[in-house]
Amino acid sequence: MSDHWTNYWQQGHLTSFGNGFKNNYQGALQQFWYSFAKKLEENSTVLDIGTGNGALIQLLQKDKKLNCYGVDQAKIHPEVTNSIGGVFLSNTVAENLPFSNDEFSCVVAQFALEYSQINKSIKEVFRVLDGKGIFAFVCHHPESIIVKPNALILDAANFVKINITSTLTDLVNCLDYKELTSAECYFDEIDTKINNGFKKGFDAMQGTNLPAFLNFLRQNKYNNIDYKKALSLFMNELELLILRLIELVDAATQSATLLKQVKAISTSYDEGKIFDNNHGGLLATYIIGKSTI
Repeated sequence: MSDHWTNYWQQGHLTSFGNGFKNNYQGALQQFWYSFAKKLEENSTVLDIGTGNGALIQLLQKDKKLNCYGVDQAKIHPEVTNSIGGVFLSNTVAENLPFSNDEFSCVVAQFALEYSQINKSIKEVFRVLDGKGIFAFVCHHPESIIVKPNALILDAANFVKINITSTLTDLVNCLDYKELTSAECYFDEIDTKINNGFKKGFDAMQGTNLPAFLNFLRQNKYNNIDYKKALSLFMNELELLILRLIELVDAATQSATLLKQVKAISTSYDEGKIFDNNHGGLLATYIIGKSTI
């Protein structure tokens, strides 16, 4: 999964929600981590798995000094992480952590471990976690307000790829040769295909950026631009979106396995769900506890 996440983190995002949280995670997620941070002693050694550009580390260090390490399978953005404080390692997988046994007094992860090979990553987590250490993992849930809308966007993206690509290609060829009457026919054909073939909502289709791309083409149909290059960029972004959302949906289904394996290792834990403060929708599931190895 590292290639498209590398592209994402290199854009400078702090959180995995893009522009959804412009500064850092807010609301219930923020409150969860602020509450957990109170359990940590000053100067605790903390490992954040799947750190991205360090959003979680920034939250944990709001009120106390911690010795934080963040690892991510993707290449993260040094200019973003430098402003946060900590040691950050790119291209580092949860299944093979480059740390000694019992090196950390705390291990955390948010929307990360469920993407990994759980049989290997959980063993690694508890290997590097001190025998008296604590952990907290926040995971995707298949019914969450994060996963369910994105599952619909995935359906829409696959619909576009299978049913709209060839018509888009014909449309772009007409625009390239300024055959504008024929181009209008292809615009209409795409609208008809979507209206008749995709019944899961305009919001999901918007998530593919197809409506925005069609609007771009309409606005520039009289201009001399590289329409084929624009189509190529759109299709590349669509492929990356599909890959990312497949991983998200699969990861959400893996969360139950992750929780089960954590419980098998630790007999001291608490699990629950995190709900959105404003609308009450399910955001994530979590498990926190102590190492009992």
